[in-house]
Amino acid sequence: RAVDYAYNQDLFWAGGHVLQYLNTLLMLVGWYVLGGLALGRPLVHPRTFKGVLWFLTALAVPALVFFKMFAPFEGPYTQAYTDMQYGLAVPVTVMLFIGLKNLNGFSWRDPAFVCLVLSVLTFGVGGGLGLFVDGADTRTPAHYHGVIAGVNIALMGLFIRFILPLLNRTVQTTKSLFLQIYFYGCGQMLAAAGLFIAGGYGAPRKTAGAAQGLEDMIPVIGMWLNGIGGLIAVIGGIMFIWTIAKALLKKAS
Repeated sequence: RAVDYAYNQDLFWAGGHVLQYLNTLLMLVGWYVLGGLALGRPLVHPRTFKGVLWFLTALAVPALVFFKMFAPFEGPYTQAYTDMQYGLAVPVTVMLFIGLKNLNGFSWRDPAFVCLVLSVLTFGVGGGLGLFVDGADTRTPAHYHGVIAGVNIALMGLFIRFILPLLNRTVQTTKSLFLQIYFYGCGQMLAAAGLFIAGGYGAPRKTAGAAQGLEDMIPVIGMWLNGIGGLIAVIGGIMFIWTIAKALLKKAS
C-alpha cells in the first residue's frame, strides 16, 4: 500500500483515539489538584477520584481487543475506535457533578480556580459541539479544539500552582498572569465557535484559502472569528510560555 495521506490517517487512527483517554485522565488529575489548591480541600473524595480513574482506565481496555476483532483500516475498525470517545463522558460527568456540590469558598484571585473554571468551560463547549459533528466539515475541529484547550488549561494551572512551587519557583499573581489564562481560554472558545458556525454552512475541514469555497457571508464571518480567536489564544499561549520560562530560568527561592 502506498504511504500517502490516507495511509497515515489509518495508521494513527487507533492510537490517536486511545490518546484521548490519556489526555482526559491528565485533565481530571488537573481538576482534582487545582480544586484542592483553590478550595483548601479535595474537590471530590479521594476514593471517588480513584474510582473515576479506574473506570476511565477500564473503558480504554477494549482498544486492545479491537485489533483482533476487526480487519485493520476497515470501516468497523475505525468506527470502533471513533466510538470510544463516548466513554469519556461518564468519568468527566461524575467529576463535574460531585465537584460542583463542593464548589464553595473559592477566590477568583487564585489562578488555580480560574484555570479550573476555564478548563471545565472549554472542555464542556468542545464536548457539546461534538454532538453535531459528521467528520466532513469544520464542526469537527471546532469540537476537538475545545476539548484539547480544556486539557491545556488544566495543565497551565498545574504548572503555575503546583509544579513550579515543587521546584521552589513561583510566579507573581499579577494581572498579566490572569490575562494570559483568559486570553488562551476565551480565544480558544471563540475560535471553536467560528469553526462551528462555518462548518454548519458546509465549510470543509482540512482545506484552506480558496479551496474552502466560502461564498456566503455567515461562514466567512465564522472563519474570521476562528482567526481572531486563534490569534488571541496564541498571544495567551506565548505569554504563558514566557512566564514559565522566566520562572524556570531564575534561581530557586
